[in-house]
Amino acid sequence: MSFIVHAALFLGFVALSQACSCMPQHPQEAFCNAGFVIRAKVLSQEVEGYDRVIGMRILKTYKGATALNKTEGVRFYGSNQGSLFAKVYTSKDGASCGLDWIKNDTRYVIFGRFRKGKLWVSLCNFVQDWSQVLKRQAVRVGIRRFYGQNCDCQLALCHGRDCGKLKGCASTHLSPRKNPCEWDHSYCVKNSKGTACSWYETPKYKECMANHQP
Repeated sequence: MSFIVHAALFLGFVALSQACSCMPQHPQEAFCNAGFVIRAKVLSQEVEGYDRVIGMRILKTYKGATALNKTEGVRFYGSNQGSLFAKVYTSKDGASCGLDWIKNDTRYVIFGRFRKGKLWVSLCNFVQDWSQVLKRQAVRVGIRRFYGQNCDCQLALCHGRDCGKLKGCASTHLSPRKNPCEWDHSYCVKNSKGTACSWYETPKYKECMANHQP
């Protein structure tokens, strides 16, 4: 993957201004930390005070379905009540970590959180155009299946009580620039005994590792 694409992905997680800074998270770690994960089409946007309210049609829920359906601003609509509409809240601008770049009539994968009975998302969450996710097979498969099954694997560095997860995938510099193979082409999975974790070696991962040998 080109440096430009990596830089764009990295900016989704790292400081975009002095007022908004976020530590990078592997998509799997972001999935496990999220309250909900959805694929949705943006229908509308409006600013209410300090917030931006994004109207979305939820196309697929990967995590948090039960709680999501009970959240304020979520309702079924359409002739057969077969479509699910949601209001997703974010800060109104990027300086306060808001999604001010999101576009109407575009499909996104969104990792968000529940806050005071509403759906919230910020620049520190994983939010990506679905067309880009389709190009990252490991991320797509991870969202659909493997991320949720392996949330007890430790991906980020930890200290003390935060180190109760299974070891094997944590990296000192887990970022899209320093670890592009793990970031784009792999996911961390438990072994058959459930005692440790390791990066799953997809064909793209093996190819990437071969091209990044020192």
